[in-house]
Amino acid sequence: MKYTVNLGCWGSVFAVPTDVVDKYLKIAGSAQLKVLLYILRNSGAPFGEDDIAAALNMDAFDVKDCVEFWSSFGVIAVHEGVIEPKEGKPAASVQKPLPAAVPEPKREPVKPVAPERAEREEPEAPAAPTAPDRPSDTVISRPLRPDPIYVAKRVSEDKEIESLLNEAQYILARPLSGNDNGVLIMLHDNDALPCEVILMLLTYCAENRKGMKQVASIGAAWAKEGILTVEQADEKIRRLEESSEAYHKVQSLLGLEFRKASKTEEELYARWLNDWKLSPELIKEAYDICVDAKGKYIPKYVGTILQNWHESGLTTVDQVRSQPGRKSDRGYEGSRRSSFNIDDLSGLGMLDD
Repeated sequence: MKYTVNLGCWGSVFAVPTDVVDKYLKIAGSAQLKVLLYILRNSGAPFGEDDIAAALNMDAFDVKDCVEFWSSFGVIAVHEGVIEPKEGKPAASVQKPLPAAVPEPKREPVKPVAPERAEREEPEAPAAPTAPDRPSDTVISRPLRPDPIYVAKRVSEDKEIESLLNEAQYILARPLSGNDNGVLIMLHDNDALPCEVILMLLTYCAENRKGMKQVASIGAAWAKEGILTVEQADEKIRRLEESSEAYHKVQSLLGLEFRKASKTEEELYARWLNDWKLSPELIKEAYDICVDAKGKYIPKYVGTILQNWHESGLTTVDQVRSQPGRKSDRGYEGSRRSSFNIDDLSGLGMLDD
């Protein structure tokens, strides 16, 4: 009788350096581990960054970062496109010959100067002091995003950073990419945002389907505003949510399509509903006047009308329509002063697009 051993998936295995588990498993992200496993599994076969990116559903730029990550710790080395152990030497097939030694140029002997001539020669004037180097006119407004090597170093030396990145994975419900790690660490190290504030920002952006690019821009804006505590972040998020809610209410009230709101629109709508406490009927009245006068809806135009009514103490449509100068429900006489004069405001450019 003949026997065979069924090893199942263990019938095909490949080696992983023990240092990967003993030293770097704690600081390596899922992307770095996936790239390393792909490289080890496909040893002996040609592949490029695009091949790895396609197989792992990653960006080729992130793949390159992962390769540099393992190379920086000596797990692998890259020589002319060949990946091999750090201690290894470049493959003979890709080694380049050393450049030939360049002969040192011959120097002409220095002729001695006659003593009497040397005395007649005036001493050489001291060299004029050189102007200090001027700083470059190019100003970098934002530091470069940390690379994977710096990220790994920060994680290994700072427990708070390690906790930040771990919590961020739960909030986003996915492993962090090299770009994600860089953004979060940059917000902490360069913008001085505390980790708890960064996590609150990340939660807000995740709930509102904002990407990591928006996380970076909003976080930088928070730092400039001085939002550095949990209480300040909570208040900021509350105002942002109120602005978003006001936008949806006004769009629905006016029968307009829902789209991505501009910052100006959100600020206007929040002012109308939350600050001035204007009624929906009053907002609709100003909207109708705007469309009749300009032929289309212009938020700033409506905002100027509502501001005039608010400053005049008009809180209802009846009060607005009872003002002197009303020609009809949506017209104004030019001979008498009303609660505002559209022609005057248009002439001043206050109601332009």
